[in-house]
This record gives sequence, structure tokens and C-alpha cells, in this order.
Amino acid sequence: MDAIKIKVNKQMDGYSFSISPSIRELIRKLFPNAHPANNIFVGYDTQSNFEIYAGKLESHIYPALLGVENKSDLDQFDEIQFVDTQTGNVLHKVKPRDEKI
Repeated sequence: MDAIKIKVNKQMDGYSFSISPSIRELIRKLFPNAHPANNIFVGYDTQSNFEIYAGKLESHIYPALLGVENKSDLDQFDEIQFVDTQTGNVLHKVKPRDEKI
């Protein structure tokens, strides 16, 4: 399966992570029990504290945003890309098969 792109919008007080409606529809077709979110906002202060105690934020954002809890379901994705909405640059890549969740 191709890479899933998560849009990252940097704001004054944090980051907003979102997926397109077509990705939400794809997730619902592939995983009928999934509940993908429209977006997730994380404030800068929460991000820094989170990463100190729980590791990289992205590793926790994509399962929540996609609404898929089962590790074997997430492993079907080759790559998850976090893309800056302003520049189009890939900020971070995750390979679910290589992640420990």
C-alpha cells in the first residue's frame, strides 16, 4: 500500500495533524471498526512534555488519527508521512512494521 500522508499545520500555539477525506474513507473501507479523526491538535507545551515521558509524538499521533488500534492492521501501511502544509516537505516518516506500539 502507498504511503499515508498526514498533514501537519504549524500554528502559533501548537501543531494540527489531519488526514484528507479520501484517506478517512479508505481507512473506513479497509477497517470497518476504525474511527478516523478529522484532526488532532497538540500544543507546544504538551508536545515537549509528552516526548520527555512517552517518546516521539508522531508514533502516537498516527494510530489515534487513523482510528486504528490493532498493530497488525497498522502494519498494512508501508509508510506514514507527516507533511508540512506550508512547504509540502516531508517532516517525518514512520514505517509501522518497524514501530513498537
